Amino acid sequence: MNRLLIGGLIGALLGGGLGVLIASDEGEGSIFIPSDQPITEGQVREKLQSQGWLNIKIIEQGRYFEVTGAQGGRFRKLMIDSLTGKLMEDDDG
Repeated sequence: MNRLLIGGLIGALLGGGLGVLIASDEGEGSIFIPSDQPITEGQVREKLQSQGWLNIKIIEQGRYFEVTGAQGGRFRKLMIDSLTGKLMEDDDG
């Protein structure tokens, strides 16, 4: 009985720890702007302009920047995490 209880507790702890690791990486994309501190709207705009973006519009939505504009002659939309600098969503796939 004690072995079963201890085994169950160990399994629950390992399973819970694995779940936390998976959840912490969920939805995070590639690094858009590498930084050890939050990024600014100006940094995002500068990076996009250097990549040839035109008609850039940046809207702050909490900790995220929603970016729209044109690159290579087509409309694009991005979502960037201002705290991590990671690309969270890209309509380009």
